[in-house]
Amino acid sequence: MSDTLRDLIKKIYTRRKQSIWTITLGKKQSGKTDFNLRQMELLYELGLADGFGSNLNSLKASFDIDFIEDFQTLKQRCRMLNPDPEKYGIKRYFFLGSEMGKWLPRDQPWRNTKFIEELQLVRKIGLNWLGDGINRIDQRVLSEAHFDGFFKKVSITRPDIAIYHNFSNDQTIEINGIKRTSLKFNTWESCNFYMEPQVSEDAIIPLNKEHEIVKQYMDSGSWKKTGVDTKTGKRSILKVLDYHYTHCLHSIQEEPQQEQESSTSEAD
Repeated sequence: MSDTLRDLIKKIYTRRKQSIWTITLGKKQSGKTDFNLRQMELLYELGLADGFGSNLNSLKASFDIDFIEDFQTLKQRCRMLNPDPEKYGIKRYFFLGSEMGKWLPRDQPWRNTKFIEELQLVRKIGLNWLGDGINRIDQRVLSEAHFDGFFKKVSITRPDIAIYHNFSNDQTIEINGIKRTSLKFNTWESCNFYMEPQVSEDAIIPLNKEHEIVKQYMDSGSWKKTGVDTKTGKRSILKVLDYHYTHCLHSIQEEPQQEQESSTSEAD
């Protein structure tokens, strides 16, 4: 059975699905990253995504793609996009995690335990995963328990062909006529990904779009000086307030519980 990539994207990443996780496998230089970026382009064109991120720092695109290289920041970005899922529904954030075999290696399984524990939790806050890697990935991660299916680039000389295997129905589809991505990136970039932010105490942490807009307004004192439309600015303020209110309240509620558990442990 064969299909075009655009048609397959519509089938796989339907809006009825809150979270879809896929990975692209293949040999070195078989076009795995190019293929995932082409998927991002189609997801954007079809309006199936509410945000994008990647651990590829060199990406240049006509739409916003956040550079994120740690899991904690990625979770926070998804929470900001979904401050109140029960009221507003789930907005989907697609993240390209490149070179998964490098930072989830099967020969060092102890490094992957925390990531595995977090996988199902982040699905609930709108995270969709587009991964790529060669055959060095921990199979506990790359399994039906976490991923919906996998793509495979079958030939280095034929980057226009790939297959997709669906874990749920055990069906394989051949994809033909795959176009190259128009997104620009450094093919030789080495991609890392960590559980915690890798920054020093005096480092300047880049803000996401909403926080940056609010910071500009606070620095200048008016929307006119920032060059931001007033409605856009007010929406950004609401998103930032929703995010901080939700997480500050959550932290305040956790503190008494942690103190109680600590007291119980001491008593024991």
